Amino acid sequence: MFPVASGSGTSDTDERANGLPASSSVGLGPALRRAWVGYQHRLDEAMAVAGFDDRRFPDGRVLRLCANPGGSTISAIGRELGITRQGAGKVVRHLEDHGYVSVIDSATSGREKSVTPTPRGTAYLAAQRKAARTIDGQLRAQLGQSGFSALHALLDTLGRGEEVRMRDHLQRAKIDTRDSRGH
Repeated sequence: MFPVASGSGTSDTDERANGLPASSSVGLGPALRRAWVGYQHRLDEAMAVAGFDDRRFPDGRVLRLCANPGGSTISAIGRELGITRQGAGKVVRHLEDHGYVSVIDSATSGREKSVTPTPRGTAYLAAQRKAARTIDGQLRAQLGQSGFSALHALLDTLGRGEEVRMRDHLQRAKIDTRDSRGH
């Protein structure tokens, strides 16, 4: 059973009996943040079990960028993450030091480095996809198909049906903050 809003006839006790926290005790914003962190913890646990216990943010995202045909460059990774080339270089060095990526001189520019996943990096991405599918399956089993579909509908409604990336949101927020200070 998917928890329903307070005042709908389902009590907090009924929700707790289903193994779910009382929905009326926390606002939606904090609940969404807790859910995101909880999902990340589940993913971290699954990745550690799969032999990838050295996972850090944003390793998975960088590996996905590098998995494109031809790999990626440190500059492109920095642009995608919304960080400097130097910051991207540090992230890439960590991945290289742990055997996830290979860094070679770019075939098109002497100033650029090409970054591609190693077999370990490719295995990481496969393990991450498998872990995400497993988590989805566990949630689907706990909530039931109708509850899981309702959860997706809620998230789609909150997302306004847009494919907004976190980087774009943070970049817009940074610009809005500068504008409000008169910069």
